[in-house]
Amino acid sequence: MATETASRKPRGRPPVFSDEELRHAARHSYARRVRTRRGAQDLVYRKFAIAALELYRESFPEKASRLDWLFEPSPRHSLLSELGRVAQPRSNEQGELQWSAPEVTRLVRAAFVIAHAQPTTKAGIAMLRDLRRRDRLDPS
Repeated sequence: MATETASRKPRGRPPVFSDEELRHAARHSYARRVRTRRGAQDLVYRKFAIAALELYRESFPEKASRLDWLFEPSPRHSLLSELGRVAQPRSNEQGELQWSAPEVTRLVRAAFVIAHAQPTTKAGIAMLRDLRRRDRLDPS
């Protein structure tokens, strides 16, 4: 009878980000020291969302002010991490971060919905998770 430790099948969810990407995010944590893999993943998602939204704001300055609520007076870290999950960035075989244009477009659309609604953090996270769940069920 094989023991759990001898099993070759990995347990749990498959990793989304390479260890190098997680270490990089943890090294550049400006808010606090990251101690867990989940905390490092949150940082990668947040970093991705901030970068995508800042590029959008630079490209379309006439619409940028509609997203200010997410960043001012201080960044809404939990909502930005959850927005990053909407875009589904991931590491490829070489450990580099990859994404697609439709995924980033979905992130930007979700950011506009959240910024317009200005929900509490708990309600905003629920809205974004519901959006992600519906996207998985509706392939159109």
